[in-house]
Amino acid sequence: MPLAKIHLLEGRYEQSRIAKISSAIQSALMNTLRVPPDDFYQLIFELPKNRFLHTPAFVGMHYSDDLIILEISFIQGRPKETRLALLKDINTRVAAAAGISPDDLMIALYEAPGENFSFGQGEAQRAKAVAPA
Repeated sequence: MPLAKIHLLEGRYEQSRIAKISSAIQSALMNTLRVPPDDFYQLIFELPKNRFLHTPAFVGMHYSDDLIILEISFIQGRPKETRLALLKDINTRVAAAAGISPDDLMIALYEAPGENFSFGQGEAQRAKAVAPA
């Protein structure tokens, strides 16, 4: 049940490029986390320059106006190796699909227990879910 929040600079990406980014993220989630195709939740935020603030460089990365900040929340339980593979898979796919530098994708992963998520009706449908290894 990954929820992806995609943050980017307003006016920097045309709709077709945003669609490629969206598809690349979902493909990586399906490939690395083995989520089914219909497990698709994304929020895309295009922010004006005065609301999309970041350093020009950090830990050896150099950022341009192409910077995408991606937050992904999902049910906890996957091993560290899987999460590390997900970071790499998303970066590779998005950089290629969007035609950006691999530096220009910052990713934050958030894990929480299944009982913290409701898909509707106020029920925790995944309360007993165990993430696949």
